Formats: sequence, structure tokens, C-alpha cells
Amino acid sequence: MLTEFLSLLCLGLSLGFEDEKKNEMLPKPTLSALPSNMVEHRGNVSLRCQSHFQNVTFMLGKLQDSGYRQEQRSTGHEAEFLLTHLEPKDAGMYFCAYKTMVSQEWSESEHLWLQVKDNDDGRGAPAAKK
Repeated sequence: MLTEFLSLLCLGLSLGFEDEKKNEMLPKPTLSALPSNMVEHRGNVSLRCQSHFQNVTFMLGKLQDSGYRQEQRSTGHEAEFLLTHLEPKDAGMYFCAYKTMVSQEWSESEHLWLQVKDNDDGRGAPAAKK
């Protein structure tokens, strides 16, 4: 009887430890724009998301555009999202996130301000409002 109790206690403690590990906060990923966060009208940019872990799922999102979302599975530490033929409406705040198979919780990067030069005045266009 005591042996069964101790076995169940150990099992419960180990399961509790696993749940605790799953809920740990993951380090934030880093988001960068290559070659720059200032892009010519109809130009291209690569947004690179880097994490501290391998074998993760990356996601790229845009603030104030809940319908914008790209996902990539990576065996390495990073993913690149290529944005092409950019228009002023594509300007705005972007972020990336990643999750591991164990955590299943997204860890979000700092926001990156992407500017697209307007043909009229050559300045970066503000983010389009919805």
C-alpha cells in the first residue's frame, strides 16, 4: 500500500514538472529586415526571424491586420519571409513569433517598422489604417 502511494506520488510530481516546463516563457525571437527596413516602391525585402531553438514553427504577422499571417517550419534557428513588389499599403509594424513542439505557446518578437517609399515624394509611407 505504501509502495503504491509512493509510486503515484512520484508520478504526480514528475507530471507536474513536465507541465511546469511546458509553461516556461521562451526567449523572444529577433526580427530583422534585409537589406533594410526602408524599401523602394515595388521593391523586395526579406524579414528574418531568429530564435534560440531549432526545430520550431515561425510565424510572421502584421499589426492592425489580423488576416496577415505566414507560417514556416524550420529545422534551424531562423526563417526568412520574402515580401515582394511592396506598395505603400504594405508599410507598417511587423512581428514574428515562434513555438516549439513542447511549448505550443508563441513567443513574440519586438515590432519592426517597415517603410515603403512612396513614388510621389520618396518618403516612407505610413501604415495603411483599416
